Amino acid sequence: MPPILHLVRHAEGHHNVAHHGECIHDPFLTETGVKQCKQLCTSFPHHDKIELLMASPMKRTIQTCKLSFQPVIDRGLKILLIPLAQESSDEQMDTGGKIEHLEEPFGSIIDTHRATEVHPYWYRNVGRFASDPQTQMERARQLRCFILTREEKHVVLVSHGSFAHAITGNFEPDGTQTTRMWENAECRSYTFDETSGEEARIVETEESKGRRPSLSLKD
Repeated sequence: MPPILHLVRHAEGHHNVAHHGECIHDPFLTETGVKQCKQLCTSFPHHDKIELLMASPMKRTIQTCKLSFQPVIDRGLKILLIPLAQESSDEQMDTGGKIEHLEEPFGSIIDTHRATEVHPYWYRNVGRFASDPQTQMERARQLRCFILTREEKHVVLVSHGSFAHAITGNFEPDGTQTTRMWENAECRSYTFDETSGEEARIVETEESKGRRPSLSLKD
């Protein structure tokens, strides 16, 4: 049975509200972002089912994962850092850095082996981490395939607003996003389409659609 994927956009970061926020390198969350995480922690209905926590190796995604899923971390799960889930642009706000810069603020709650051993140069925004649309689509496909092969049945992934469109398939070959930008700290849940082969496409659950922040917004 394929896992259920709970996909989250990070909460509000300083780059989301600052003038020329794209120039802020790998920002943390704002106070509002912290509050959004606490709200998600309260409203998320499946803390007891989560077997794997994953996040893009960026400060705002790790912080969102930590604050939003604290009950899961309290059970002893670490946050697996997944370079394939990083954001899609090469702006400073979307560019990470060496893992040592994450160990001080997050310590032992992060599992860094995929960012240090599997994709150690992920933050250079080249190769499979380049920002062109075709590369993003392929990276999203590889990410979905990785999640599909996991043994865990309920998986959380905290990623980014733009790259979420590539993960979900709401993304044209020219880079056009076909649905609205996700809200900060928005969480949607997906099952895998087992007929989609190596594309590993995902389909949102009806329960997830019912807890959207506003059903008046475009999907």
